[in-house]
Amino acid sequence: MKFAFVSHGLPPSPSVQSVMAYRLLHGLNPDDYCLISQDYGESKELPGDKLPGKYYYMSRWLNLRRGLRFRAIKSFNILMRAVQMARIIKLEKCDAVVACTSDFFDLPAACLACRLTGVKFYPYLFDYYSHMAAGFKGSESAHHIESVVMKKATGVIVTNEFLRDELRRRYGVEATVIHNPCDLSKYDAAPNYDGLLDEKSEIKIIYTGSIYEAHYDAFWNLLAAIESTRNWDVRLHIYSNQARTKLEKNGIRGPVVIHEPVPASSIPDIQSHADVLFLPLSFTAPYPEIIRTSAPGKLGEYLSSRRPILVHVPPDSFLAWYFREYECGLVVTENDPAKLAQALETLLLDADLRRRLVANAWERAHSDFGIPGSQRTFAKVMEVKV
Repeated sequence: MKFAFVSHGLPPSPSVQSVMAYRLLHGLNPDDYCLISQDYGESKELPGDKLPGKYYYMSRWLNLRRGLRFRAIKSFNILMRAVQMARIIKLEKCDAVVACTSDFFDLPAACLACRLTGVKFYPYLFDYYSHMAAGFKGSESAHHIESVVMKKATGVIVTNEFLRDELRRRYGVEATVIHNPCDLSKYDAAPNYDGLLDEKSEIKIIYTGSIYEAHYDAFWNLLAAIESTRNWDVRLHIYSNQARTKLEKNGIRGPVVIHEPVPASSIPDIQSHADVLFLPLSFTAPYPEIIRTSAPGKLGEYLSSRRPILVHVPPDSFLAWYFREYECGLVVTENDPAKLAQALETLLLDADLRRRLVANAWERAHSDFGIPGSQRTFAKVMEVKV
């Protein structure tokens, strides 16, 4: 079955969704798929690995952005994008469409394009679509769109068990879970973890990735916790593409080292030399349902790093459940710097605990996040060969 893969970012774009698409599709017969994205100009010119399948870029000039009511803009943009998708689907003789979230219009446009062409429709939810527009004009429309596309879907793919269960409860659909795949081979050279810490040297807590409203208060708690650990020389090291001025403006200051952006190829080595990896989610973000069902792209990387993970997330979140269920990280679910400081001290003092968490994390990385397993699951859903 040949399919079109629709995403707001395609390899070699550096977005998380683009990276996941590359890991899923690399190795498939390029005659079995094509790729469709909105035309963002310079995104096509970025260096890096491209997939061998054929790329199509829809014109961005057909989008309306202002001057009309949101309902008119939404309807026009969905229709214009669907017409472009339908043309590509017919040209490529596709039997199905996989449409990813993150762009408001891609999912409903792909659904409409499938109805126009009579092909199968597979939403791929990297995010909780109906809550992506929380607080904006599109919020009510997103809930309506989600209910429609779930009813029209041939199959649904999600990145974690919480979102799967939520869709089952709300719409009665049975989604397939494909955890965001990680290239475990990049961590094979990581030093084996002996669980030891040099108490006379700086203790490095490392965070890699974006930082925004979904993280700020968790970072404030960590920085306050570090300040209270007087018996240790602890520093938070941040490797992010966010500007230093923006991070500092949002309270990321104190016992923290903000590094300049580094190539993605350097991240595995950086993660594998942490004393502790920090995995936060906000307790007060204005989109709690997204936080609850969030599965960050770095999750597989952290588990593969063979370093202890300190998880600071709300108690009802997927991350809290996953790390507690498999005992692969130390979890703090109270929005309280003192509780976080206590957990950090426990982690630094207990070598056996660190070794156990690391061993369990390495096992989960291979069980849930390896590329071959993710590709097999995806290929089974799409009825293609790996």
